[in-house]
Parts: sequence; structure tokens; C-alpha cells
Amino acid sequence: MSPLDWHDVGAITAGTHLLSVLTTFRDIVIVTAGALMILVLLALFIFTVVVGMATRTLLKTVGALVNDEVMPLVQSARHTTQRVRGTISFISETSVTPFIRVFSIVAGARRMVGVLSGITGRRNRANESDDEPS
Repeated sequence: MSPLDWHDVGAITAGTHLLSVLTTFRDIVIVTAGALMILVLLALFIFTVVVGMATRTLLKTVGALVNDEVMPLVQSARHTTQRVRGTISFISETSVTPFIRVFSIVAGARRMVGVLSGITGRRNRANESDDEPS
């Protein structure tokens, strides 16, 4: 018998063939995974571009809505505020100020009469004696 039996040669050849098949399968898996990763990255890029364009369109729409709808309302509110300020100023000058003057004159006249008649002084002394503890 020779050191290498024909049966052993067949086993070595089968093992080499199995190793060759496994390395080929490994290479196919690596190439397929790489191709799928490239496709996934491409899909993510396209998705990002589409979302960016949609966001830009939405922002333009919101800007147009603000300029067309909200700004006139804000200007109208400012105009109304100015009108209210003018109305308050007019009412203050024409009705409130005269009432204040009249009530000031009446209060001054009452105080003058009270001081001249001495009624105010007696009333204050009576209140002070009530406030003091007994």
C-alpha cells in the first residue's frame, strides 16, 4: 500500500470541492449584501429629497397664507386699537375731565365749609377719642 490511499484522495477532493462551493457562496452573499446596501442608501436619498421638496412647498404655502390671510387681520387689529385709543382720549377730554373738575370743586367747597364752621375739627376729635383704648 502506498502512503496515500485512493479512498483518501477522493475524500480530499470532495473536501476541496465543498470548500470551493462555500467560498463561492460567501462571495455571492457579500456581493448581494453590498448591492442591497447601495439600493437602500439610494432609496433613502430619494426619500430625503422628496421630503425636503414637500417641506419647502409646505413652507411656501404657509408663508403665502400668512401674507394673504393673517397680515390683513393684524393690520385691522392695529387700526382698531388706534381708533379705540382715539375714542378713549375723546371721552376722557369731553366727559371725564369735566366730572373730575366738578367733583374737585365740590370736595374743596365742602372742606372749606367744614373748616370755616368747625364741624370737621369736632368730627376728627370724636374719631380720635373712639380710636384710643380706654
